[in-house]
Amino acid sequence: MKKNIILIHGAGVGGWVFRDIEKILKLYGNNVYCPSLSGIGDRKKILENKINLTTYAKEVEHLILENNLDNIYLIGHSFGGAVVSAVVELVPERIKYQIYIDSFFLEDNESILTLFGEKREGELYEICKNEGEDKYLPKRLFGKEHPLIKDMPFNPYKEKVKFKGNGKKIPGAYIDCLDSTGFEHLEKPKKIMKKRVEKRKWKYIMLDSDHVPMTKSPAREKLIEILLELIKDS
Repeated sequence: MKKNIILIHGAGVGGWVFRDIEKILKLYGNNVYCPSLSGIGDRKKILENKINLTTYAKEVEHLILENNLDNIYLIGHSFGGAVVSAVVELVPERIKYQIYIDSFFLEDNESILTLFGEKREGELYEICKNEGEDKYLPKRLFGKEHPLIKDMPFNPYKEKVKFKGNGKKIPGAYIDCLDSTGFEHLEKPKKIMKKRVEKRKWKYIMLDSDHVPMTKSPAREKLIEILLELIKDS
């Protein structure tokens, strides 16, 4: 039976970042979806202040309901993990397994900024004000210069979500990319994630890669192996 897999990208990019992984997962007979979230990457033209984390969760929920998907393997990278954690709260009955790639998942009354801490929160507010017209974060924050990396809305980072705890009831795994060069600000939230993973008794997997393993060899191939194994075992 085909597996339903949804891959949620990180900040400043779009679903295209998973194109190589998508091809392989499809070769194994899976249904694979890689949506691009509003106001990010190739959808920056609809950048608006009203976009928040709930907006993104609703977009993925719509994808799920529109295609009548269930037994879903929901996978998020970096910022996309926060989206995954919000989607799980909306449609827990349709999610079979959740996977976080060098990412973070939220709990009740948390925002991404909460996990980052006051120092990083202050830095981002200042950057948004000075470089993002008080509504977006500049693309320079999301990796090396690349024509497909774009600015993205700041509101999704600020929204404090209201969760009932559905995510704790669904099995999952966390893939920790060991090289944080260029993304040192993620070290604090990742330490929090490790403790939560242990508490939830999820699988914790270390990957010898930088923060974006899906875009280069040999990390990409190793990541694919890990994902296929997790899907198989679950």
